[in-house]
Amino acid sequence: MLYSASDGAQLFAESTGRGPDVILLHPTPVHHAFWQPLKSMLANRYRITTVDFRAHGQSESGEGTVTIQKLGDDVLRLMDELDIRTAKFAGCSIGGYTLYELWRRAPERMRALAFCCSKPHADTEQNRAIRRETIAKVEQRGTADFVENMLVTLIGPTARGRDPQIVARAREMMLAMRPASVIAVQQGLAERPSSIETAKAISVPVCIVAGAEDPSSTPADMRELAGLVNKSEYHELPDAGHYAPLEQPETVGSILRRFFDAC
Repeated sequence: MLYSASDGAQLFAESTGRGPDVILLHPTPVHHAFWQPLKSMLANRYRITTVDFRAHGQSESGEGTVTIQKLGDDVLRLMDELDIRTAKFAGCSIGGYTLYELWRRAPERMRALAFCCSKPHADTEQNRAIRRETIAKVEQRGTADFVENMLVTLIGPTARGRDPQIVARAREMMLAMRPASVIAVQQGLAERPSSIETAKAISVPVCIVAGAEDPSSTPADMRELAGLVNKSEYHELPDAGHYAPLEQPETVGSILRRFFDAC
């Protein structure tokens, strides 16, 4: 389905299954199909909604920087469009950053939160400098080099060596993203706020999934998150990187199913 964002951008989402609502929020620079390998593990007991964030997949970018605030607004509009009063959520990377924003905006609509490789910290100045360099390179050369660098950074070495199809699926999704969209998202990530205080305020059950091979949201980052929230369970996957749900869909799917069933 297509629905309209507050700025008129057309955004894509799809739902499958029956039962209580679960919304899955993907990382960048991929799209809703990131969740496809594990979605079937949940769809027999939940209505699963996956989205393409603005600037990703089949969704338009809208105007200006793709901020976390805009992504949060988009998800709330989608929930209204689908008449979803409350839901359980899982988000990976930027998907998890959006969950922090949703908690700031509408905690009453959130029943349970699963953060996959989504640290609560804002970018450091070094991180921002790297993003500025990335933006300059994409402006000059397009996205081909960016995609190859992201594949190495975001998919753990174990998965890259074990299953070339994981890399191929991720590459296909990444190459669908236009240079202007990559730039708008990188600008928004550089501007995102710290969510340390937000994490302390979360009062619903929280599941935390970390990849031992993740250099972006490290196990130490995710253990810190576990220490901040009141009701959390922590899972560290020894052979997974930043894209843990894509790399190990059966393992992460089982974790999410047990977690959502218990909430």
